This record gives sequence, structure tokens and C-alpha cells, in this order.
Amino acid sequence: MIYFNEWGIATLVCTLYTLVLLLYLISLKEKQRYTRDLAFFFFGAAGLNVGYLWSALFIGPLGGDHRFITVGIVFVPLIYMIQFAFHFPNNEKTRASRISFWISVALAVVLVAHFYYNAWITSPDFDFQGELFNYPQEMGAWVARGMMLLMVWFAVVLFMRSRKMEKKEKRAARQLLIAMLIPTFLPGIVNVLYNGGRISHSTFQQGYVLTSLLGYTALVLVFINNTVERTSFMTKIVGISLVTLLLAIQALSAFSGQQTHRNYDRIHSLQGRAYVLDGMEPITPIAYAKPVSEMKDGKLVKRGENDNFTDRFFRQMKPNTDEIFLAYHVPGAADADGNRIDYEIGYNYREYRAFIHHSMIGTAILTIALVLGVLILYPIFFSRSLVRPLHSLLDGVGQVEEGDFEVKIPVMVEDEIGYLSRAFNNMVRSILDARRKLQDYAENLEHKVDERTREVTEKMQQIHEMKVQQDGDYYLTYLIGRPLQTNRNKSDKINTEFYVEQKKKFVFKERSADLGGDICVTGNLRLGPNAKRYTVFMNGDAMGKSMQGAGGAIVMGTAMNNILARSAGDDRVMDVTPDEWLTETYEELHNLFLAFDGLMMLSAVVGVIDEETGQMSYFNAEHPWMVLYREGTATFIEKELNLRKLGSPSEFKFHVHHFQLQPGDVILAGSDGRDDLDLNAGGEVRMINEDENLFLKHVENSDGDLLGIVDRIHATGIVTDDLSLLRVGFQESAAAVASRGTKTDVESLLRMAREGLQGNDIEGSLRKLEQLLMVDPDHSNALRLKGRILMTEGRYQEALQPMSQLSELEPDNVDAWFSLSICYKHLRQYHEAIRAGEKVAEAQPRRIANLINLADSYRVTGQTARARELAGKAIAMEPENASAQKLQTLLSQT
Repeated sequence: MIYFNEWGIATLVCTLYTLVLLLYLISLKEKQRYTRDLAFFFFGAAGLNVGYLWSALFIGPLGGDHRFITVGIVFVPLIYMIQFAFHFPNNEKTRASRISFWISVALAVVLVAHFYYNAWITSPDFDFQGELFNYPQEMGAWVARGMMLLMVWFAVVLFMRSRKMEKKEKRAARQLLIAMLIPTFLPGIVNVLYNGGRISHSTFQQGYVLTSLLGYTALVLVFINNTVERTSFMTKIVGISLVTLLLAIQALSAFSGQQTHRNYDRIHSLQGRAYVLDGMEPITPIAYAKPVSEMKDGKLVKRGENDNFTDRFFRQMKPNTDEIFLAYHVPGAADADGNRIDYEIGYNYREYRAFIHHSMIGTAILTIALVLGVLILYPIFFSRSLVRPLHSLLDGVGQVEEGDFEVKIPVMVEDEIGYLSRAFNNMVRSILDARRKLQDYAENLEHKVDERTREVTEKMQQIHEMKVQQDGDYYLTYLIGRPLQTNRNKSDKINTEFYVEQKKKFVFKERSADLGGDICVTGNLRLGPNAKRYTVFMNGDAMGKSMQGAGGAIVMGTAMNNILARSAGDDRVMDVTPDEWLTETYEELHNLFLAFDGLMMLSAVVGVIDEETGQMSYFNAEHPWMVLYREGTATFIEKELNLRKLGSPSEFKFHVHHFQLQPGDVILAGSDGRDDLDLNAGGEVRMINEDENLFLKHVENSDGDLLGIVDRIHATGIVTDDLSLLRVGFQESAAAVASRGTKTDVESLLRMAREGLQGNDIEGSLRKLEQLLMVDPDHSNALRLKGRILMTEGRYQEALQPMSQLSELEPDNVDAWFSLSICYKHLRQYHEAIRAGEKVAEAQPRRIANLINLADSYRVTGQTARARELAGKAIAMEPENASAQKLQTLLSQT
């Protein structure tokens, strides 16, 4: 009879998984030589796990015979590991591989024969730690040494061969090296720790299963991604699902097994105590119950962790036999003299294993059923939704390659693949139509020329409409790109400001806007084990004019904001260094722009600054050099080009650069527009600035103030390109920050506030308006803009002050009184809302929004007659107005 326990479930899980992988590799047609080597590897791994399963299921010396299986087959995967190292990736069978094969086989035969001989003359004994029969550990010492030798042999061969491979093949070989060592070397370490008593048997089980399953999965995935063998999505889906399922089963079985063990100990120890103290007849047969002093026979090993009577002991009466019992020490009752006799209660080991088996057999059956279910049902389930549509799509591509443009792929499901199928059909149909039109043009060229001439004449009449449509497209692109210019830096120690002025200016429906490829983004990160705070900045310039540049800026803004949201969203802390984060960011951005195949490139500087130390890590992808402004002097940080634009092939190797900032330092990054100035403004001949140090002078003369720099640039000449500037101040004193506002004229501050609002920098816009109002407290435009921003943000209490001041400065400003009425109503100051709203109604009696707001204020204060009157006027003017209809419904209920 077989007996399942936690170790049985663990080995069953590994056995099933290796068998599945073996069957997969066997099923591949026209296998490469290294693929056959890998199949032999999994054949050996499956046999090894079968041996382990044998040891778990059989009680007594028969269970110890698993060593004849495990030792006999353990060298098979190791031998073919070495062969795999020789054959991958060029599939050549060299003389060295043949010699290595026969040497490793000879070594394995000698070691296995040596073990078999010693095992034949030795009897297995009970291993109290693992609760199974096994041969003495020293018998396997030479086998273990041989295994380690073959593992090192494999690693050396594959590593040395990888040094002569091409870059892609070298990366694949080293990935396979690491993946191959996970299910071989790591389980060996876990086994050594277990045999040395450093970890428990339960920990050994979890470690063995985890390293084996994850190692086998990593090995197969790396193999699939780097082999010429044809694979499919289904293979990966089934494989990942299967390993996840098996890991979950193993974890649950380990947990339930521990619970079962505790239940067994609790029940049987209490039963023994009741038998000794009260003479209660036992439910489960007791093998023996004797005073501890009389128990002299056999070997007793304690397995419990606490000193109480529920702790479990193992007692083996005779070595190398299955006369094994689970024992518990029960304190007896004291006699008249106060003496107490402790008893030992023993239960047959088979009865204990049967108890564990009943709780585990269901898990074993469920494991087999679930594995079969995944292998059988997954292909059926995904056949229509994934496999068949993909095959249809691939068949269609093949037919198009052969010149058949009449092909049409059936759309089986409405998902991503269905979308691809429709797009493929549309593409093929477009190609077919284009070919037909081309043939028609060739046959009727002269007629087509006359026809096109007439069409051109007609199209000339539509130029104005097209211009309007083009401006509409420009404006839509402007609206898409504007929210991506984000200054989300919230640091108290690092100030960030930016100014963006695109070259292309246009007007659409009386709305002025601009369009270009410059972009600025800032944000914050928390990195490392100590969750240190960092400020991130990016200044970029997409190549191309107008729409092309704007498209590049939109791509960069979307990607950069997505990276920051992913890296810092939900207060996330990433366990990486700034250099690692920048490297990953560069690779993601560079690969994104490379996907456009040279049609879209972007220069950029991206940096990360430690808010405490001022350590700045950055990379500059062919962007104008950054400027350091320190103690009144401006200098360039970089001295030479070290990286090409994003999306452009580069001869430079990517490196993260570093710079140490000091308190009060200012970093300025900018696009080409800062230098591309026409110094002969208004002249017939353009004279483009060629002095790169001119920008340094602007920085010094403006004392590092951003708007001051912008004003000096415009005063020097005409900007011929998009202009963007990003200012980063490290630990600037409060006085220095405040003084910058007083050095800038009022209109520059107002322009900066509006630019910040366009870039979604709400707090930055409010700070500029506060600086402006410190210089000119009664500036009506600043008061109006501040009030509207605060109302948009729902900060009605704060909006009252600028709107009240504006209404006092301009008593006839109806918009100011209407805004006041809205604020008072949201703050539930209804009488003040009515007072302000009546002023608006007197000046503008047909203002629908005010009528509705005022009527609702009257309704809340109980003045329903006036409320109905105003609501009726609103309904009469706009019968379909949803707010007016809702208000009338509320009034009808009162």
C-alpha cells in the first residue's frame, strides 16, 4: 500500500511537471541536436522525481530502494547538460563533445556502480528527519562530488563557448546557463542544508519544489525564446498556467499537511494521557504504554519544538526495520509520597502515515486531475479564441506573400486578434484597390490627366475650407499635447519651473495657440530600500516641423508621464538605484522611438536629483548642454557629445552621468531655440547666432531667473525655432526664491502663470500670480485668473478674496459678481449668493446659468415663489436645458 504525505505531493508535482515538459520536447518535429539533449535532460529529471516519489509513498526498507532509481538516473540530465553546452546554438557535433560524452558516461558508470555495490551490502534505515527510509549519507558522498563536477563542467563549457559567440547568441547562452543551474545547483544547496540539519524537512520541500519548478520554467522559456524550433502561444500559456497551478497546490498541501500533523499530535497525545491517567479505553490502537524508565530498547528521536506532552517522538525498536512508532511522553499521577511516573505511549508508524494519507490522497488526485484538465481543456478553450484566429492570420500573411490579394481572413471573435484580422483584411483590400487603380492609370493616362486638371481647378475653390480644417487639426493636436506638459514636482527642497514657446502660431475660431516639438516634464520618485525622495526632470525637442514635431512631443510626453505614473503611482517605492531607473527609462524611450524607423527622433536630457544630497544622475541624448548657475557664474556641465538622439542608432555606449549640486545651485536645460536666434531682426539677410556662450551671458545677466532669461533671449533677436527652458533650483533659500519675483516685470509674471496653466502646473501658476500681486495688488487680470483657477480646483473659500477684490475694483464687472455668487453658494452662504446673483440678473436678465444658480439659492432658503419665477424664465428661454429641468422637478416636489 502507498501512503501520501507532503513530500509525496511535492514529488508528485515535480514529476508531473517534468513529464509534461518531456512530452512537449518529444512532440517537436525535426528537432535540433541541442533540443534532443534538452529532452534527455528532462527525461533524467522526470526519472529522478519518480525516484523521490517512490521514497515518499512506500514505508519500510522498500522505500529506501528509491536510491537505486535516483542514483541510477541522476547523471543522465547532467551528462546531457554538458552535451547541450557543446551543441548550442550552432548544432554542431564536435570531437570535443564526443570525448566529453564518453568521459562523463564512464565517470557516471563508475560512481553508480560504486554506489550500487555499497547499497547491495547495506540495508536502508529510517531517516528520522525526513520520515523516510534511506541509505547512510556517506554512501552518496562520491555521487554528490561527481554531480558537482559535471555541473561545473557544464558551466565552464557553456561560458567559454559563449565568449566566442555573437552578441545575441552570447546573451542567450548565458541566460540558459543561469536557467540550467537553477533546477540543478540550487536544489543541491537546499539538499545540503537539509542534510546538515540547518533547515527543516518542510522548508526543504518548499525549497526543492520552488527551485525545481521555477528553474524548469525559466529553462524552457529561455530555450523557446532563443531556439529555431517552431513554438506557439499555446505552449507558453499552458506552461505558465501549469507551473502557477502546481506551485499553488504545493503551498496549500504544505499548509494543510502541517495542520494535519498538529491535529494528529493533539488527538493522540490527549488520548494517551486519558488512557494513563483515567484508564479511558483508546479509540485508536495504542502499540504500547510503558513507564519511561522501562523503555530501553531502540532509538528515540524527538521531533517536537516545545517541552510539553503533545511533542512527538520517533522510536525505532530495531535498526534497519520498519518497527517504528510515534511516541508521546505522558506525565503520570503522583502517589502518596509525591513521586510521579512518566509514561511513554507509542502508536504504530503505519497508522500515523495512514492518518496523513487520508488527508493527502484527495490533493494528489486533484493535482493529477487539474494537470490533465489544463493540458486538455486549455487547448480546447483557446482553440477558437486564440489558436485558430492566429493560424488564419498567419495563413493569410503567407498567401499575400505569394501574391494572392483576394484573401480574406474570417473574423472569429471580437477581440484584439479580431481587430488585427479586420485591419489585415482592410490593408489587403487597400493594396488590391491601389494595384487596380495603378493599372487603370497606366491604361488611361491621358484621360486621367485631363480629369485631374479639372479636379485641381475645383479643389482650388476649397483651399479656404482646407485651411480651416488644417487649423482645426492643429488645434486638436495642441489640446492633446497641452496636458502632457506637466510640472508635477512637489518637492520642498527642489524648485522646478519651465517655459515652453512653440514656433508655429495659429488661430482657430478666435482661439490663439501654438504647436511644436518641445516638451518639459517633472515629477518625483521614491527609490531604494530607504525610500529616498528624488526629483525627476525632462526637457525634450522632437525633430520635425509643426505636426511632426508635435507628434514626437506627444509620444514623449505620453511615455514619460506613463513611466512616472508607473514608477511613483500610489506612493510606490521602487527598489532600484537612480542609475538603474534612468537606464531602464532610456531603453524604454529609445526602443519606443526606434519603432518609428527613423521617422521620429527626439533629443532630450533626463535627470534624477537626490533631494537631500544634491547628487544628480542624468543622460543627455544629443540635447543642448545643460548649464550650471552657481554664485553668479554660468557654465556648461557637459563638454562633449556622448549619446545620440532617442530613436537614432548610436555609436556611443549608454552611460549614466553624475554631477554634485550644492545648496543654491540652479540647473538650466533648454532646446535649440535658446541659441537659434536671428540677430538681424527685420533685416533682409538673416544672421543666425553662432555663439553658444551667448546663453550663458543671458543666464548671468538675469541672475538665473527663468522669465528674465526668456526676455533677454527675445530682446537679442528673433527666435527661429521652438523654445523651451527648464529651471531646477536645489535647496534655494526662501529669500532667493522671493527675490526672483520682484526682479521680473508684471506682464512676464502673468505670461508665466498662463504658460504654467497650459502645462497643468496649477500650483506654479498660483505662485506666479502671488508674486505678481505682491508687486501690483490691484492687477485685475491677475485677480481674475487667480479666482478662476481656484474655482476650477474647487477651492471656493480661497477664491472669494480675489473675486471680492475684483468686484470692488470693477463694480460693473458682471462676471466677477457671477463668480462670487457661485462661490457663496458652494460655501452655503446662500443670502450672499442671492445678493451677488441679483446684481447679475439686473445687468444680464437673460443669463441662463445665473438664473438657475439664483433660483436654486432661493429654493434652499425656502423662498419658493421667487425660485419658481426664475426657473420658469430659464425654461422659457431654453426648454431643453437639463439643469433647468432638474431644478423645476425639485421645485414641484416642495
